[in-house]
Amino acid sequence: MSKARMLSRNTVTTGTPGGGRHIVCVSGGLSSAWVAWWVKNNIKGEIIYYFNDTKWEHPDLYRFLNDIADTLNIEMYYDNDGRSPEEVFYDEGMLGNNRVPLCSRILKAEMLQRFAKAGDSIYFGIEGREVHRAARISPIYARLECDCRFPIIDNDIQPHEYKALMKALNVEIPQLYKDGFAHNNCGGGCIRAGKRQWLSLLHAYPGVYADRERVEVEFSEEKGRPSHFLKDISLKELREIDENQGVLEFGDDEWQGECIGICGVMA
Repeated sequence: MSKARMLSRNTVTTGTPGGGRHIVCVSGGLSSAWVAWWVKNNIKGEIIYYFNDTKWEHPDLYRFLNDIADTLNIEMYYDNDGRSPEEVFYDEGMLGNNRVPLCSRILKAEMLQRFAKAGDSIYFGIEGREVHRAARISPIYARLECDCRFPIIDNDIQPHEYKALMKALNVEIPQLYKDGFAHNNCGGGCIRAGKRQWLSLLHAYPGVYADRERVEVEFSEEKGRPSHFLKDISLKELREIDENQGVLEFGDDEWQGECIGICGVMA
């Protein structure tokens, strides 16, 4: 039986008074799975393996989390705001995009910051090539009196070592990686993605792409103004160009990173 345990948004914030916990941010990706394994084997004390569910995830992400929990003999704590990104967009009156990722801030960063207590240590699966992200995160959580830790950077772990560990643990890697995606979040249809990833989604998961396109269309109709995730093109336009074998220009917005905990401190 899986050791993954669902906690409601009302109960997940309970824990050791005054902090002092070790919170592992598990995103569903390989890097954070490596961190979960490392913390399990190197850290003593109260450890919480913390996953934030956006409700837009690929079904196989939950299988992966369950496999990690079973293999490491840990409990995986699930937190969520209760809303999907689409619901957040309507509540905020703005469609999130890859410049203003409302869902990242509200559904992930702010949820983690509410969960954390002064004195907690928070572990992120940030890689050596993303040291700049670690530098941004640490001051944010220092304001909450939390200590940020980055085991992958500290131990100079390379990406190929994540897959090697999964093989050694006999845990199958998430399906989105097999399908060529760089991250295992929001079913491949993350609003922070660039054109290349959206096109990959269109070809690999046309149903997911169609649903994200629907969000853009319906939100635009509701607000009476064009709204889309990408800066200069809608998903409908992107799809039609691809279907007609048109020429696309790719800018500097093609990178898309995991988003848990990276946004600023709540107001």
